[in-house]
Amino acid sequence: MERKVVVSGIGCITSLGNDVDSTWNALMEGASGISKIDRINVEQYQCQFGGEIKKFSAKKAGLTGTNTMLKYNQYEIFAIIKAITDYGWMQDLKDDAVNCPVYFGNQSINLDEELFDTLIAISGEQAHSLDFSKIGNNLQNFPPLNGVKLLPTLPTHFTSKQYDLHGSANVSYAGESSSIEALLRASVNIENGYYEKAIVASTFCPFSSHEFLWLSDSRLAKKTAANDDPKQLVFPFDKRHNGIIYGEGAGVILIESEESAKKNGRKILANICGGSTNVFPGSSFYTLEKDGFVKNMEATFRDCSLRNTDLDIIYCSAPSYPEWDNAEIEAIDEIWGADSVQLASSKANIGFLGCAAGIIDCILAVKSLNENTFVKPMNFEQLDPDLNINRGKYFNSWDCAIRRCLVNSAGAGAHYSSIILEKGCVKNDR
Repeated sequence: MERKVVVSGIGCITSLGNDVDSTWNALMEGASGISKIDRINVEQYQCQFGGEIKKFSAKKAGLTGTNTMLKYNQYEIFAIIKAITDYGWMQDLKDDAVNCPVYFGNQSINLDEELFDTLIAISGEQAHSLDFSKIGNNLQNFPPLNGVKLLPTLPTHFTSKQYDLHGSANVSYAGESSSIEALLRASVNIENGYYEKAIVASTFCPFSSHEFLWLSDSRLAKKTAANDDPKQLVFPFDKRHNGIIYGEGAGVILIESEESAKKNGRKILANICGGSTNVFPGSSFYTLEKDGFVKNMEATFRDCSLRNTDLDIIYCSAPSYPEWDNAEIEAIDEIWGADSVQLASSKANIGFLGCAAGIIDCILAVKSLNENTFVKPMNFEQLDPDLNINRGKYFNSWDCAIRRCLVNSAGAGAHYSSIILEKGCVKNDR
C-alpha cells in the first residue's frame, strides 16, 4: 500500500472474555471457553458444545436501544463502543463524523424459528412456495430485528445514528472470509484517499435454536456426547481433528491513515501491508483445496511485495475440519518448502467463529506483534501421518522478534482470504 494504513484500536468479546486483554491472557494460559451450550436445549442435537459467552448483559454493559437486538448485534455494538472509547476515537468521531465509514463482515440476516413461522403464516403454506410479494403489506407482523425488519436496526445504522457518523456503510457476507474481506476493502479505500479512518467489525452468534440445529446437523460439525471433556473437543491440524465446534463473539479493528494516527497522537499498533480474497471452486460447496490456499497466499505476497520468508507467524483458519486443516497445512508446506514459519490457532480455545473468525485472528495477530508471542495451538500432538510434513518447521519454540503475521481465513463456498499485518516500525527487508 502506497498510503500507509495502520491499526490504532482493537476490541473483542469472546467466550474467554469481554475485551481483548482478558481474551488474550486466557489464551496465553491455555484456557478453554468451550462448554456445554445452555442458552438453548441441545439435548437432541448432534453437537452439544460451543464457545458460548455465558455472562453478558447489554443493560449492564451500558448499551441502550438494544432491547430488540439479537445477541450477535449486541456483541458487535458492545465491542465497537468499547474500542472507540478505549482508544480515544470518541472525540475524533465527533469532530470528523462525515469521514468515518463503518464496515461489517456479517451474516446480516439471522433466520430464527420465529421468522420462519411468520414467513410461512403470511406468504404460504410450504417453504418451497413462499410468496414474498405479500411481505410488504405485513411488515408489522414480523418480530423485531429479524431478516425482514433488520435494516433499521443494523449495527451500521445504530452506530451511525448513535454517534452521528456518516460515510459509506457496508454490510457484506462472503462466508467465513467476510471479515477479512471487509478489512481489506476498508484499507484500500483509505489508501486511495477516500477517507481517513474506518471502523471494521464482524460478529457471529450461532446459538439460536434454528440456526444451531442446522449447523449441528451439517457435515462440518463435530459429533459430541453429553459427557465429553470440553477441553478435548477441538484439535487443529492434529490427526484427531474430526469436526468443527462453533463459537460466538465479535471483533472490531479501528484503522486509519498513518497521517491521521500521528496527527491525533495515537499509538500505531500495526501496519496493514495488504492481502487478497478469492474464490477457487472445489469439487463441492464444502471443499477447500491446497491449491486454493496456495493461490490466495501467493496473491497476498504479490500484493504486499513480500516473500514467504518475510513472515514469522501464521494465524491459521484451522477449524478442526480434517479436509480444510490438511489442505491449509499442505499449502503452507508447499510455499515454505525448506523454510520454517510458526503456526498459531485459537479455535481449540474459543471455537470457530464463522465470519468473525478472521477479524478475531487479526486482533490476536496485532497482540502478537506488540507482545512478541503468539497463541500456541491447543490439543496439538501429531500431524496426520499421511501428510508427510515435518512438524518441527511449524510447531516449535519461537524466540525471535515477531515482525509480520499472516492471517488466513477460508470456508464453505471455496472462499479464501489472507491479510498481512506488521509492526508499525518495520521496513521492507527485501
